Amino acid sequence: MNNEKVTHFFLGANSKDGFYSLYDDFVNLKEGDFLWVLKGGPGCGKSSFMRKLGAAAEKKGLPVQYIICSGDPDSLDGVYFPSLCAGFVDGTAPHVIETTYPGAASQYLNLGEFYDTDALSKILDEIVRINDEYKALYAKAYEYLAAAGLMSAKRYPGLWGEAEKSRIIKKLKGLAARELKQLDKKGRISYRFISAISCKGIIFLQQSVDELCDRVYTVDNELGMGNFYLDQLSEIAIDKGYDIIACPDPLDPKHMQAVLIPQLSLGFITTDSESKYAKTPYRHLRLDAMADKSKVSAAKSKLRYSKKLCAQLVNAAIELLSQAKDLHDELEKYYNPHVDFDALYETAADHIRWLFDE
Repeated sequence: MNNEKVTHFFLGANSKDGFYSLYDDFVNLKEGDFLWVLKGGPGCGKSSFMRKLGAAAEKKGLPVQYIICSGDPDSLDGVYFPSLCAGFVDGTAPHVIETTYPGAASQYLNLGEFYDTDALSKILDEIVRINDEYKALYAKAYEYLAAAGLMSAKRYPGLWGEAEKSRIIKKLKGLAARELKQLDKKGRISYRFISAISCKGIIFLQQSVDELCDRVYTVDNELGMGNFYLDQLSEIAIDKGYDIIACPDPLDPKHMQAVLIPQLSLGFITTDSESKYAKTPYRHLRLDAMADKSKVSAAKSKLRYSKKLCAQLVNAAIELLSQAKDLHDELEKYYNPHVDFDALYETAADHIRWLFDE
């Protein structure tokens, strides 16, 4: 991963399978990273704590990778400092994380200790009510996303046969021969989401693509072959020795939405009705034109219907996520007055000194 940039990614997705986590891929403890796992409930300052650390590193000109919350893009779930081999992550639900090799490579940090528990116990009924309503909204949102995954036009059967797939692979190998020289090592893969279905709609992190990639290929994906293309590209790039960032599709994480190769400043991103690369691409790979036109024509009305229904279901899920965000904000208003933020920020200052050996 490019170690001179400030980048933003997601490690979680609101998907057709519920909450989908990539948090186990956040750091590499076996190769020297150290991870602080933050514990503590709503409003205790986990996101604010990590922002202070990130700001301190940026002030020193160090690379920083921010992990954004997929449920609330205004909140942080993690921050990683590649040049310092250190990361901090929110280890609470829905992405519960425990320490691995505790003390040697990771450690807990309990920010819940700054709660005034006596004061909070007096508003327990309201806390329980909001939590129950919040969880119910997420459960319903995931039902809509599950239905959207089933209705996606990109998964319509029978449009692509082996002959069409073979032509796409041939086209891919030609591109790989031009762009990817053989290196004398085995490449590595890290997983990050570049987009999310959130309370604010579908968020695409254009800035991170801009930071890491001077050249971007966009890949047709209205009929699902962009995902197939990137799955194959990932394998080729790793075999040729390149470290890549593989970005799964947030609705269906079994398929790739983007592949970024920072050491070449090169990216490949699918483009369809749900995901739009905002700039003029270096090249546009028109895979949909390679489909059997008679099959596409015969399925045209069904594809249009599936696409429309999928979009409606995703939008319904987004509305529920928005309602859940309102409840979470209400919950934090109950908690915030009963948090010792002075002590929290002093703890952040202690960890800044630890990071920079000050």
